[in-house]
Amino acid sequence: MQIEVKFYSLFKINLKSSGVKYDIVETITLLELIDKLDKDFEGYFSEKLLEDGDIKTGSIILLNGINVLHINHLETEINDGDIVTLFPPSAGG
Repeated sequence: MQIEVKFYSLFKINLKSSGVKYDIVETITLLELIDKLDKDFEGYFSEKLLEDGDIKTGSIILLNGINVLHINHLETEINDGDIVTLFPPSAGG
């Protein structure tokens, strides 16, 4: 089974990557995916996306185009063929 993680905005610029693909054996949660990303990117994603045990305000995490805040936050399940899109917290006008 394979999932794709796409990076946008400062993630794409800072990591010099547009994303990664992972082979998974079974369904994982978003939090487990972030742990996997942290192993490959030295804790980068937890620092940028998480705060007080939840998704940091201003971060956008999409699962197949749907914001995970409207699904099950960090417990959102990720399955074979899913695409997770990550945008860092941002501000401005």
